[in-house]
Amino acid sequence: MISNCGHDERGKYSGGAAGDQTGTEWAVIKWYSRPWKCVLRHPDKKVRGMIARMAKAAAENNLVGYDQAQRYTFWEHLKASGYDPAKITVKCEADCSSGVAAIVKAVGCRLGIQKLKDVSIYCYTGNLRAALRAAGFKVLTSNKYLTSDAYLLEGDVLLNDGAHTAINVTNGSKAADSTVTSQNGVEVDVKIDAAQKFNKGLAGTYKVTASALNLRAGAGADKAFLTEMPKGSKAKCYGYYTDVSGTKWLYVEAAVAGKRYTGFASSRYLAKQ
Repeated sequence: MISNCGHDERGKYSGGAAGDQTGTEWAVIKWYSRPWKCVLRHPDKKVRGMIARMAKAAAENNLVGYDQAQRYTFWEHLKASGYDPAKITVKCEADCSSGVAAIVKAVGCRLGIQKLKDVSIYCYTGNLRAALRAAGFKVLTSNKYLTSDAYLLEGDVLLNDGAHTAINVTNGSKAADSTVTSQNGVEVDVKIDAAQKFNKGLAGTYKVTASALNLRAGAGADKAFLTEMPKGSKAKCYGYYTDVSGTKWLYVEAAVAGKRYTGFASSRYLAKQ
C-alpha cells in the first residue's frame, strides 16, 4: 500500500479547491507501477515508521488535498500543527514531491535529526533523489524493488525522477522487516500472505468484539499466528481481504503492546466503527 498524492478533484494538477474534495486527491492506494526508477530507504527503522505513519495520516485527513499551485501550504499547516498531519484543521494543498519533502522534514523535526530537518520543502521530483540521498537515504535500483511491493519496507519513498513520487506505508511480503514476529517469546520468520480481493466498502477502522482475536499471517485459522489483539483494540483496514469458506478475513494493521503488526483477522469478530 502506498500513500499517493496525485491529482485534484477533477483529475488535474492545479486550479482545484483547497482540501481533498473526493478522498482520492491524497489517498492510501494499492501499489502500482509508475514505473518507478528507484526506491529511497532510510536506514533507521524508527524514521521509516514515522514517515509511513505521517504519510497515512496526511492521506486520511481530507483537509489536505492536491494542487501544484498551492503546494507549500501543506508544509505551513503541518508545521503549525506540531508536525502531525492528523491535527491539521485548515484546508491546504501539496503535490507529490512537496508532500514527501514536508513529511521527511517534519520527521526530522520530531526526532531531532538535522539531516532530515535540512531537506528543502521546495524539492521536486527532478532533485528529490539527490536531496534524500544527502539526508541519509539509500538509493535502491534493483529490479525487485521496482516491479512490485514485495520487498518494500514501510517508509520507503518511491520515485520516478521528473514525474512522480509516493511513500510506501506497509511492509512487503518478502521484506526483511515484515517477516519477524514473536510467538511464545521466540523470534520466528513469518511470510505475510497477499490479500486476494478488494472492496472499498470494507475500508475503515474496526474494533475487536471477541475476548481476544488472533492476528495471522494469512486468511484462515491454520495460518501462522502473529499476535493476539485484546477485546476493544482497534485495527485499520484499507479494503483488502481474502474470503475463506464464506468468511472475510480482513487484511489489517494493528498495534499491540506498542508493536505494530500487519496481518489477517476474521471479520466475524470485528465491528466497523
